[in-house]
Amino acid sequence: MRTHIGKFEILRLLGQGAMGEVYLGRDPGIGREVAIKTIRPSLVGETAGVDLRDRFAREAKAAGLLHHPNVVTVFEFGTDGDLLYLVMEYVPGEDLATLFNRDELTPSDLLEILAQVCEGLAQAHKHGIIHRDVKPSNVMVLREEGSLHAKIMDFGVAKLSEGDLTQTGQVVGTLAYMAPEYLRTGHAEPASDLFSVGVMLHEGLSGEKPFRGGTTGAMVYTIIHDEPRPLEDTVFEGVSPSVKALACRLLAKDPGVRFSGAAEAARALRAAKNPTWVAPLDDATVALAGKTGRGDHPSETATRRRSLRWPLGLALALLAAGGGWWALRRPRKPEAPVVSPHMNDVVLEEAARQMDAKPEHALKLVQEVIDATPDNAPMDPDAYALKMAIYYRMGLMEMLEATAQEAWDRKVSGAEMLKNARFKAMLEKDKMHGKKLSPELRDRLLKGL
Repeated sequence: MRTHIGKFEILRLLGQGAMGEVYLGRDPGIGREVAIKTIRPSLVGETAGVDLRDRFAREAKAAGLLHHPNVVTVFEFGTDGDLLYLVMEYVPGEDLATLFNRDELTPSDLLEILAQVCEGLAQAHKHGIIHRDVKPSNVMVLREEGSLHAKIMDFGVAKLSEGDLTQTGQVVGTLAYMAPEYLRTGHAEPASDLFSVGVMLHEGLSGEKPFRGGTTGAMVYTIIHDEPRPLEDTVFEGVSPSVKALACRLLAKDPGVRFSGAAEAARALRAAKNPTWVAPLDDATVALAGKTGRGDHPSETATRRRSLRWPLGLALALLAAGGGWWALRRPRKPEAPVVSPHMNDVVLEEAARQMDAKPEHALKLVQEVIDATPDNAPMDPDAYALKMAIYYRMGLMEMLEATAQEAWDRKVSGAEMLKNARFKAMLEKDKMHGKKLSPELRDRLLKGL
């Protein structure tokens, strides 16, 4: 093991991973103990090494702008030969993920920790920094004389206001903690970090994440569309039952329904430690508006939630499944977002896997990609190719023809659609055996016109 990195003495190894090692070190000038994160020399100079150097520089720049008791302080970023290192405050505690695994936090402890996380985020947001990877393993917790002290760390994928260190539409972070608007558009905002706090609140109380999915695509769809798993009343022991409303508000699909800022969220989380505290009425109704039943009246704020423009064929399928009231709602047209091609690919791949066993579900996934693409932006040809293949699988030929016309209206390349294996196989099958499509439509699609 090294004895020095730069001017810092190495005391012992704290941990290691695929990226590199973290050491406990000492600044010889002032005797202060520090944590030193390194990149393995073998990665430097390779493509991975370039990415990691950029991430280190971003973390140093982001954290270096912040001075707050709930943010791990970064002291220095440098090189030692071919070794890159980042020197930061040493926190002699454990990360929140470890505490979750041991299940040793009371609900009151959890609320205090997350309130402090929100206070640290408020400072970051004030400086135009969005963390984008808020999760339990990035929260260090120190227990001193019976008090808990939380610190956010790892700003390696943070988005700075200058925008010079990240790409528009690039989705980075940890999927289970990503906000729906971030997954849809690749654009994170301060409320996106608050959604991640909501995931941690749910996870810390129940032992389970609020959204599940067997595959990446299924997880993406669940986060964007599904309500979080309900919290049992038994998890609020010793704290206010209004925590349920706070969790729902933090996990709202519409970022405008979440708190006005991280500081407000911190105040609410800390207030909820009092078992007698009751969330303001409008907070509770906003948070729980998605749960209204027949005859209920959701709040005006909740009605601002974005909805998707489902096609008639999907509406009919949902009606048959007993979801008619929801399928026939007339949703508002969503604002045109920045499209994330990477997440489009993930969702469309999942749709292709699901289309034989669960064609209605696959159709929802495809339609999500179409709805998320502004009219003036290029459409992914696979979206319309798969949509037509799914309608063929469901026997909805009229909807398939309407989709073909919609694709032509949006100037989607027929030649590019033919590159989709599912779409091409559908056309060839129909030509050989099915004969469900009109010859004119089938020939036009096969020619890539």
